[in-house]
Amino acid sequence: MEYTIALLVAVLAALMASRIQIVTAGLLSRRLRAAYEQNDGIESLPFYRGLLSLLGQLVRYTPTAWLKAIGRQLYWARLAGRWTGWTLPEIVALHIASAVIGAVIGLLLAPSDAVLLLALAAVPPFLLNLLALRSPARKVHRQIQAELPELVALLAAEVGAGTSISEALNRLSRGSGLGAKWLRRAVTGAVGELLLSTDTQEGALMREARLSGDEDLIALAINLDKLDQRGTGARALLAQTARSAAAQYIAAAHIRAEKVGSEIILPMVFFFFLPYVAVLLMVLGAPLLSGVLVP
Repeated sequence: MEYTIALLVAVLAALMASRIQIVTAGLLSRRLRAAYEQNDGIESLPFYRGLLSLLGQLVRYTPTAWLKAIGRQLYWARLAGRWTGWTLPEIVALHIASAVIGAVIGLLLAPSDAVLLLALAAVPPFLLNLLALRSPARKVHRQIQAELPELVALLAAEVGAGTSISEALNRLSRGSGLGAKWLRRAVTGAVGELLLSTDTQEGALMREARLSGDEDLIALAINLDKLDQRGTGARALLAQTARSAAAQYIAAAHIRAEKVGSEIILPMVFFFFLPYVAVLLMVLGAPLLSGVLVP
């Protein structure tokens, strides 16, 4: 307990010192100096972002599958305007820091209770991931899937009117919606490069689709690359792709609707049924416990 209190006092002292001047000695100052210096007009990072850079070194020890999952969640959350300017190591470090804070609180509350300590260490990163990353990422991802059939249909109409696939993608990227915003990222990434892939070079559209990890977007990029190389039959294949994407989205929506009933059973039990039973037992059991109904 004494070591935990000393650690908290040290962290508080460092935070107070950061308000006065930058620490000028040791490894900490070398790691954090870049976060306070303004180079070429770039705004300096706050102090806690500098501290996260220290924990960011632990990214190399994190499981690869979890790292990929966090990276894809961060990718989709950025499309919603969340976590702009944050890097993947910083997000992972933020999860680690929240787990450390929960563990410290567990040590303060119940240093001998291992179950409570593990629970308090696991709950903060879980809630952080669920509320700040997974929820907005899932919302944006589903919106992209809903807009994809219409987007492909518009692309087929543009190509059918004689427009090249690259020019059609550029036109659609100027529209509104998350689908157009995703295309805008691919078009922006193609500045000075190829938008569509060739036999020897991967295009920006395929690279952006692989970063998203969405199978429908990857399939769309593959089809567009093949159509651009072949040069014929683009309209018919794109129309078929639009119908296929619409059918897959409708099927996925039906599956999610069927799962709603099973997903809300536990919340209903915990927040409605159990409180009702508890109140009922209190009302009926209180007279028995107090001896009112006892002859």
